[in-house]
Amino acid sequence: MSFTAAAFSLTDAQLAQLPDGLIGKATCAFARNRRGKLGFGERYRFTTSGPQRFAQARDRWSELTASAATSLHQDLTASSPLCFAAFTFDARSAVESLMVVPKFVLDRTAEAVRLAYIYEATEQAPDTSTLFQMFLAELPEESGNNIPATFCNDAAYMSEDDFQQVVGEAVQRINQEEFSKVVLARDERVHAPAGFHIPATMRALANDNPTAWTYKVGPLIGSTPELLIARKDNDAKARVLAGTVDRNVAVNDDLIAEQLSKNPKQIFEHQAAVDSLVEKLSPFATALHVSAKPFVLSLPNVYHLATDVSAELTASTSVLDLVAEINPTAAVGGTPRRAALDAIWQLEAEQHGMDRGLYAGAVGWLNASGHGEFGIALRGSVIEDEHHVRIYAGCGIVDGSDAAAELAETNAKMRPMKKALRMSAN
Repeated sequence: MSFTAAAFSLTDAQLAQLPDGLIGKATCAFARNRRGKLGFGERYRFTTSGPQRFAQARDRWSELTASAATSLHQDLTASSPLCFAAFTFDARSAVESLMVVPKFVLDRTAEAVRLAYIYEATEQAPDTSTLFQMFLAELPEESGNNIPATFCNDAAYMSEDDFQQVVGEAVQRINQEEFSKVVLARDERVHAPAGFHIPATMRALANDNPTAWTYKVGPLIGSTPELLIARKDNDAKARVLAGTVDRNVAVNDDLIAEQLSKNPKQIFEHQAAVDSLVEKLSPFATALHVSAKPFVLSLPNVYHLATDVSAELTASTSVLDLVAEINPTAAVGGTPRRAALDAIWQLEAEQHGMDRGLYAGAVGWLNASGHGEFGIALRGSVIEDEHHVRIYAGCGIVDGSDAAAELAETNAKMRPMKKALRMSAN
């Protein structure tokens, strides 16, 4: 089995036939501000796990895309096959990392909207008119439901009290110099008796968070503000977010400065994440460019300290090799990395049974050339079944962290996902 792809730009007449809210009909997604990539249908999927999950995924994807396209209709151009992927935060996770190859990919950029058809290399791609009709037929029928979900908390691996307890324990271990920063998370499992309407939820996530990357791969959905890594040609870029203040607390410029951009705790937490990324990215780069100082990123629910990092790569390294090296970053793990990850596993998974799984791992897309974009799976949730969604949020713990304040931060970070949840009509 080997996949290839053919693509074409949609005409104005074809664009007029596209339904509104396409992201809700997508099987997979990684897009922001109405631009990006949406996958429709499913051609193939495979899973990986353990410490070699990135290398296994890279090698399997190379095998699946080894063949070139056959002769094409003159209105088609050869394209690189593309898959969407979600990888676990920790190699010890019992959850499998997932790669999904769609049948169609709609790629919306500032210049054009292109439709790619992914198919087995032994087949022949139809002409553009036939492909476009095939694409329309692939779109699922679903209502335009936009009713905010009525839900209640059903269960959690880590309760609010549990979370505050582990924050206190982490601060003690920081004082004992086991690590300087650790990012702790908690979960909430919400239940909707009427059932959740995921297509409408995806549309709400995209509309409410236009500056974030709205993603969907398998059961994982959300809108992340943090770009883990993107590679195009020999250039790579990333955005580091660490240091957070609730918009309900910081209501003017003076409070934003006091609680975020001039706060020693926030600055230390942010700089630790930037330094960690630069250290991990350096072996792959001939040049690195880092923002002179952090800037304040405004999101619907919180403010973050943010730093943009770009790199010129030494060779045609697959984006998965970069992801393997930098995932998880200090922004979602801690420093030193190994000690922080072990502490997270002990405090969350071993003590409370909360295996993060895909939460805070890498989510995005890659093509056969090894180019791609991956965000950190934040501000999101895992769809457990029609009636249950598990939401996650975390925050960086450093010397002086207050358990009640950190709990409040997780509540602020869960708000976008809760706000976006929609329910099925009765």
